[in-house]
Amino acid sequence: MRLSVLILTGALLAPALSAQILTGRIVDVKGRPVPNATFYIRELTLGLMADERGEFRAKTDEGEYTGEASSLGYERKTVTFTVPAEGLALHVELREKTYAMREVVVTPGKEDPAYRIMRNVIAHAPRHLHQVQSYSADVYLKGTFKAEKVPALIKMQIKEKDRRNLIGKLFLIESQNEIRYRAPDRYEQRVVAISSTIPDGLNLDDRLPLGIVTSNIYRPSTFGGLLAPGSFAAYKFRLEDSYDEDGHAVHRIRVQPKKRNGPFVSGLLHIVDDTWSVRHADLSYSQAGVTIHFKLSYHETNPGVFLPATFDIAVGFDIMGMKAGGQFYASTKYSGIETDGRYIPSAGDSTTVTATAAAASPKTLTRKQQKERARLEELADKDRLTTREAYRMARLMEKAVEPEEVRARKRSLELRPLDSIIISTRDSLAPLRDSAYWAEHRNLPLRGEELQSYARRDSLRKTSGAQKPDSLNDRSASTWLAGVLLGEKINTGRKTYLKFDGLPFILQGYNFVDGFRLGQRVEAGTGFDGNRSLSIAPAVYYTTARREADVTVDGTLAYAPMRNGRFAVSAGNATTDFAGTNGTGCIGNTLGSVFFALNTAKFYQRRYLSLGNRIDIASGLILDANFSFEKRNDLENNTSYSFFGGRPASNRPHGQTDAMPRHRAFTVEIMLEYTPRHYFSVWKGKKIYRHSACPTIRLGYGEAIRGDGGNNSSFRKTEATIFQNIRTGFADHLFYELNAGLFLSARQTYLPDYKHFRTTEMFFGEKSLSNSFILLENYRYATNNKWLQAHAAYTSDYLLIKQIPFMQGYLLNEALHLRALWLPHTNHCEAGYSIGLGELGRIGVFAGFDGLKYKNTGFTVSIPLSNFRRQGSF
Repeated sequence: MRLSVLILTGALLAPALSAQILTGRIVDVKGRPVPNATFYIRELTLGLMADERGEFRAKTDEGEYTGEASSLGYERKTVTFTVPAEGLALHVELREKTYAMREVVVTPGKEDPAYRIMRNVIAHAPRHLHQVQSYSADVYLKGTFKAEKVPALIKMQIKEKDRRNLIGKLFLIESQNEIRYRAPDRYEQRVVAISSTIPDGLNLDDRLPLGIVTSNIYRPSTFGGLLAPGSFAAYKFRLEDSYDEDGHAVHRIRVQPKKRNGPFVSGLLHIVDDTWSVRHADLSYSQAGVTIHFKLSYHETNPGVFLPATFDIAVGFDIMGMKAGGQFYASTKYSGIETDGRYIPSAGDSTTVTATAAAASPKTLTRKQQKERARLEELADKDRLTTREAYRMARLMEKAVEPEEVRARKRSLELRPLDSIIISTRDSLAPLRDSAYWAEHRNLPLRGEELQSYARRDSLRKTSGAQKPDSLNDRSASTWLAGVLLGEKINTGRKTYLKFDGLPFILQGYNFVDGFRLGQRVEAGTGFDGNRSLSIAPAVYYTTARREADVTVDGTLAYAPMRNGRFAVSAGNATTDFAGTNGTGCIGNTLGSVFFALNTAKFYQRRYLSLGNRIDIASGLILDANFSFEKRNDLENNTSYSFFGGRPASNRPHGQTDAMPRHRAFTVEIMLEYTPRHYFSVWKGKKIYRHSACPTIRLGYGEAIRGDGGNNSSFRKTEATIFQNIRTGFADHLFYELNAGLFLSARQTYLPDYKHFRTTEMFFGEKSLSNSFILLENYRYATNNKWLQAHAAYTSDYLLIKQIPFMQGYLLNEALHLRALWLPHTNHCEAGYSIGLGELGRIGVFAGFDGLKYKNTGFTVSIPLSNFRRQGSF
């Protein structure tokens, strides 16, 4: 027994005892450290990141090695060294690089030579994206984070004094990982060791740091689309230097966005000639208080294959009183690299490597593929590509090298992450590794604040272990109180929950019919197998002027989440706008009524029962059917209170002199909506539609059944809508919507039955400016005849005001609007301009016309709250 234990112990210790520690320091000619330099060991395909003192360390075997020391701004140096049994302390001296740019004459009207280089890089980006089929890698990750300033409101949320004291202190996380990559985007991560000073409960997902390693500069969706077709519309390039390095000609190119605002990067790219690979990337991104600085160093791991060996990423936040910063490092050791051997032409070299798939006879290709291959070879042999040719070559290259799995995903309408699929597992011993393990495997030495961070963690763990945990009852009581007061969702079981609107929504608005509406909505829900769910939401609101309570109950059964199947039941009595959801919003009408006695919204009372069902018949094809029964009656103003004592108008809509008689409405509505090629994603087992390059077509039919006669509503109507959002540029898009319809019969109709148009008569609106009228009076143009309306909005990040340089730093976009409404006896047109934060909020000015005759001008502030909250009875 004892002997077996000794044998096992010896077997476990043998690898550790046979390994040597290589330490190194990279300095300049004056002996000063070169911070964050890279040291690459060719035989191990190991990239090591040095710290601020230029120091690094690694575990190696005895033997002879060749190393490359490099840092931006310094000449690359190659050294050979031997690691003896006792290890080695290496000292490398780098000479500062003198950028004596080769003479480049740029004639006025001629382009910078950088554009020729970047055309080739963009054209060959698909080849670099897909050239590696598989590899294994040992990755050391180290991240630090410090919150330097935290708003007082957030500090109040931190109950533990010990955690509040951590503000301004450094947090550290480091891990040792084994990565297995298989094309096109599958990563398997095994966390071998992990150590963190981040407080318990706040630790990062193991996969998050891996996102640093899996980011690929050649993927069009990353790094601000820098190497994507179309990037010349967003970026300017300037050749700053060309130099020789390890037998390669390398070009240093300055990257600068044409506009300051937007998801763009700036900085330097070092490009290897002929292979058109990235050698170094030193890029920054800054927007809305977030700054990210990337430093990536690529090394030639196989002939013509450059992979990132080290990563240095700095992140800074300065948003709404919060100031924080972080630094992430990664050192990578590759092994088992396998590349794609298919025929891939390289510019200026028609003798590129061909392998099994590449050597396939042209007869195995279709005629179209043969033509594309011939065109690709023709473009690859050209020394100078035009921008159009570069974009076309990139597309042809993508077709030639793109894996079938990626093609299949693109053909599929289901959106799955193309960037990476990360499967992460953690070794059971990973969080238990001791200081001896980390002393051997850590590539970056620990410094002052990092050592202090570990000391604080150990102290906190001892302190928290001695404290008694809070009682379960006290914790439950505080959770319930927070849920009731703040409107939080409270999990009452594994699949059940309660949700209150909370104190912020006790006041649901003010109007001259109801007065103040005070109440609460409570939602209870439960989940079932197969991601099905049921929710019931009763609501009670007391009206201070009518002195009555409005009571509603909504129930929803989600029965087929992958087909968006949803059955809904709603019943109650409520005050409702004659125009439904197309009239003035609740907040706008409340502000206008309370301050200025402007009550543009008019209300009636309805007692109702409605049933509705929505289901996807096929992907992109939606059927929505609804039945409702309503008892309607007119209402009068019951108060005239306003802050400044104005006199409100009556509750009669425009053109209505008599009260609406009491009546009933039995209504059936069917809507069919189709969006071709509508892409979707799956989240928690539920299908969520995302986007489509095709227009959406919507057909609707509605009928009110008169039943036993009397004053019951009786009509038949139909309408059709088509709308689309088209991307027209890097930061531009065009939205249009056409809607037309008619009442086939209108035997007995009341104002709630009419076709109403989205309007924002107040200075403040809750509807999108893209498809609503600003200068159209509520109810005046409502019709029970026929109609046609059209909306168009062209939105750009740089239209008029954003052309001013100092305005380009703001997250704003601009839009031009044009809309028109045609009715049998009149028409209304509007044209306007707006600026804002997309659909979050906009300010606009509009001019109205009757035909071609100028009518009026209006100003509006739009915050489309209906995009973010449920719609109520207003």
